[in-house]
Amino acid sequence: MNDLSNLSAASLPLALTAHRRAQDFQRRHTVPAVQKRVYLNTLAAYAGATYLERRGYDIDWSQSYSHDPAQQTLLDVADVMVSGVGRLECRPVLPGASAMTIPAAVSSDRIAYLAIYLDASLRQATLLGFTATRPVPTGDVTSIPLSDLQSPEMLGSFLEQQATEAVPVRLSRWLQQTIAPGWQAVADTVAELTAPSPTFAWRSGAAAETETDAADSPPQPVPQIGQSKSIVLGTGVTAVTVTLLVGLIPQGSEELEIWVQLSPAAGQTRLPTALRLAILDANNVAVMQAEARDTEAIQLKFVAAIAEQFSVQVALGDRIYTERFEV
Repeated sequence: MNDLSNLSAASLPLALTAHRRAQDFQRRHTVPAVQKRVYLNTLAAYAGATYLERRGYDIDWSQSYSHDPAQQTLLDVADVMVSGVGRLECRPVLPGASAMTIPAAVSSDRIAYLAIYLDASLRQATLLGFTATRPVPTGDVTSIPLSDLQSPEMLGSFLEQQATEAVPVRLSRWLQQTIAPGWQAVADTVAELTAPSPTFAWRSGAAAETETDAADSPPQPVPQIGQSKSIVLGTGVTAVTVTLLVGLIPQGSEELEIWVQLSPAAGQTRLPTALRLAILDANNVAVMQAEARDTEAIQLKFVAAIAEQFSVQVALGDRIYTERFEV
């Protein structure tokens, strides 16, 4: 168990209001195991929300699954929706536990997981730390040692970054040569997107084509409009930097063909093995994905309609970067 002596600022009492709310939800269920789960999850969500509210964040309970009786029955869920930031999962940690558990069912659209320690009396809660979102195998549970959590003091800067990323990059503005904040125009978009030839590990979705199909196809138009940015995964000496490049080909007035490519940073010739690139739909479901295997670049192409939203996710192990876009 982490040393709690220096976390007093992240501790708060579980007021009578919290227990009344937990009891109210508990009464809506008849299975004892579900009743216990709902009670603890409600306390954890209450504690996480209170901690965030005291720091100026607004909680939208109407969009929080933890306050939906139907979701409580189906899922082990303890989330809070933070307005303008995203969904946080507040996982209860009981006395004696050395890890925070994350069920697969709550891994799809969370931006982070908070470890909320509930004391034996259920009268005190402490935010032990947090971790950014990470994939959990379907039907599985991931355990994250408490010693691996980021400290509560880092949560504010993390959420500020998420709030900035919550505003989607509007690709239609690129057609008017508007440079998105944090991005830079690419003069030789065609050359960067067509060489070197990318190698795919796997892809899914109707828009994806196989390497053989691509080789047999006639020459295709390539983007003349594009922007790039550097992405840093992780911190310190283990940090990995790659270049994300997005190119556009207008398809009439209502659609854009979008090319998304990851390339090594300057001075590197290969992407890290197992680096993943995924396209997520508006519901944060991966519809296309690829993985680097000693490759020079990985690239995905698809067509999206005006006003459609999607996200690009880059991941290396549990280090994940996600950016939202709107066509």
